[in-house]
Amino acid sequence: MSPKRTITQGSAYVNGYDIPASVPVAAVLRSVVDRATKAHNGEPPSELVLTHPEAWTEREIGALLAAAKQLGFAPTQVTTMSEPQAAAHYYTRAEKLEPGAKIGVFDFGGGTLDVAVLQANDRGSFDVIAANGDNQIGGKNFDSQIRRWVDAQLEEERPDVLQYLRTNASMDQLFDLDDSIRRAKELLSETQTATISVPTGAEPAKLQITRDELEEVIAPSLRAAFDLARATIASTGVTSPSDLVALYLTGGSSRIPAVHELLAQLGPIATLDDPKTVVAQGALTGTAPVIRGLGGGNAHGRQYYGAPNEATGRRSPGNVAEQSSTPKQSKGPGRRRLLTLGLPILGVVILVIAAIVVVPRMLDDGAGSDATSTSGEASASDSPELLVDKQEVIDALPSKLASDVEDCSLNGETTFGGREYLCQFADDAALVPAPVDNGMQEHFFNVGVDPDAAASDIVSIREGAFASDEPIDDLVENSQRNSAARIYGGPDKRSGLLIIKYANTRTGVMITAHGFADVEEAKQFLITSGLST
Repeated sequence: MSPKRTITQGSAYVNGYDIPASVPVAAVLRSVVDRATKAHNGEPPSELVLTHPEAWTEREIGALLAAAKQLGFAPTQVTTMSEPQAAAHYYTRAEKLEPGAKIGVFDFGGGTLDVAVLQANDRGSFDVIAANGDNQIGGKNFDSQIRRWVDAQLEEERPDVLQYLRTNASMDQLFDLDDSIRRAKELLSETQTATISVPTGAEPAKLQITRDELEEVIAPSLRAAFDLARATIASTGVTSPSDLVALYLTGGSSRIPAVHELLAQLGPIATLDDPKTVVAQGALTGTAPVIRGLGGGNAHGRQYYGAPNEATGRRSPGNVAEQSSTPKQSKGPGRRRLLTLGLPILGVVILVIAAIVVVPRMLDDGAGSDATSTSGEASASDSPELLVDKQEVIDALPSKLASDVEDCSLNGETTFGGREYLCQFADDAALVPAPVDNGMQEHFFNVGVDPDAAASDIVSIREGAFASDEPIDDLVENSQRNSAARIYGGPDKRSGLLIIKYANTRTGVMITAHGFADVEEAKQFLITSGLST
């Protein structure tokens, strides 16, 4: 259960103990603050803006403040803002709204659904005139429904794999399955099919899921979400979709095309930028009133969907008064620098004050190298780009590795929106041993090109985050320290084979390679493929 859900309960049950809800929330905040501090040359943030569902009570908001206090933040350093308020501020930065204009906010995240209707007032801000939510509808619930679909497919086609999942699969393998399900779900917002990788104890089994199948699986939840939105909007006296200026979608689950199609019946759908970070970014602008008329009426990148039908529904409790506050201004030197971080479990905006320089990602130290030539690697003076095209990703590999590859298929997304591909080696590949007698391919790898994710992964690789408590754990780095690989796994693991986790900040290439018999074989692969140069 996510920390956000524990706040409404007041406590969390962990290892046989009831702990205050603020404790897991503080753990999340600490992770964000640590990342912000590291990104700003060791300078910790001086202010926080924490967002929350509109319907939260003072007790629930107090849990957020208590979590911030555990990290050492004084009350004067913390501002709270409701999520629909923050989203409204973000979306209306460049929109001229007359007093009385109504907008809807449909915040569909990983753990909860929150719907609100706001009305522009003559003070340059908004009044929340209706709000409702359901903490049983969200992306994580979709993941659970897809997992049940996976089990049903396996029961019919591969009962042996289903039995393995239920009796022998390790926690790591089950987490990997959950991650593959999540990635497939997100990918289906952009493509018609996606692949779910299911652990088997040997080579992973592959299940194809289509967008139509996904929509059928989550249809009951989507209908419940639609009914909640319709009732909340209708409770404000809206009798026609044209009564709403726009219905804004936020949260990662709002990317699902079927969500757009359903909600288009309630009002003109508007989306802008990355829906996952809308609330966090809006909290920054929302700490001051919206000033109408700036920037005209054309927000770059906004999309509107079809003319909807008339909306009806039951009344919803709400009419929550506007709530906002302004963070204390720092007296430190220099201009204020803002860092926003959107989280799937609660919105966090970290304001970093004073003369802080954000250290750019280091791609190369400029040292010369006798590296193996590549088919498309970035030069030392170039910044690598996020890649989505399969051939471009393959071309970013060292030439020897690229020439040994065949049968690459889309396997999901990288952290920051690139594409990850699952690649097999050709039968006559020079870099790895031939397949075993039964024809099963032992060696395969996942690859993506994502410079920001590679910069993060290389730190985790050096720190051993991918190989905690593994029987075999070996670090390999090149002399320029712009690539690193962690070799891990071992005899007491179910497959007995080793894994290589690799990242390169010069090229942005990230690889997870499987199927190595021992450390020497893995190291030889890194050398002969050109990855370690």
